[in-house]
Amino acid sequence: MRIEVLGEGTISAQARTYAEYRLFAALSQLVDTNRVTHARLVLRRTKLGPTCDSVSCRVTVDIEGSKPLRIQVAADHPYAAVNRAVERLSEGIQLEGCSATPVRQSSTG
Repeated sequence: MRIEVLGEGTISAQARTYAEYRLFAALSQLVDTNRVTHARLVLRRTKLGPTCDSVSCRVTVDIEGSKPLRIQVAADHPYAAVNRAVERLSEGIQLEGCSATPVRQSSTG
């Protein structure tokens, strides 16, 4: 699985790292990551009006055997935008029926 996180200059490296972690964690819980060929998350500051700034988060995930999933959300700051996008992505994967139970190790004993 290849994850690409892009953010314009005003998006901190810490926010981009957080976005990569959240996207990877969500995908590994929702789908067999061997089926994910590419995931891309783009953070961008936007203006919703003369006094209202926000951050948009666009996520595209390519999964073998399924249509690409595309999510776009906006929030007040990068972390909230990432969290909202990951929540919507989870809903989208479940609705598309492309979720597959990932292999998990269980402890017995």
